[in-house]
Amino acid sequence: MAFSELFKRRMFLLTMILFVFFGYFGGIQRMGINKTVGWAWDIIGWVYFVKVYFIPIFIIGYGILALLKYSTHKSLSISHLIIIALTFILDDTISITLNIIVTLNLISLILFLSNFIWSIRHRNSNLDKTASI
Repeated sequence: MAFSELFKRRMFLLTMILFVFFGYFGGIQRMGINKTVGWAWDIIGWVYFVKVYFIPIFIIGYGILALLKYSTHKSLSISHLIIIALTFILDDTISITLNIIVTLNLISLILFLSNFIWSIRHRNSNLDKTASI
């Protein structure tokens, strides 16, 4: 399988590998109740919450596309994986840059939605290419 076809056909596996890799080698997240006030959550826990719920949405979305045998856009897929990796790296190394992490999460969500919509809109041309092979 060619390198470009890897990003078109196997985004589910690439996203899953990235999630497992950074989940295993990622830093320890501080999340819990602030004991001084008794009800406030630490702001770093919010970034962890966004990261924990966005990535499974990406995995489920790319899994649906893989089950339907739709291919994704190559450049959107590559940029989406790079943004996900940057989000994990910046969150693990520099936890002070909250605005950057939230911005990268939003960009990642926009890239995922545009890639998902592109895949569904171009499903007929993708199926015709696989049928001819």
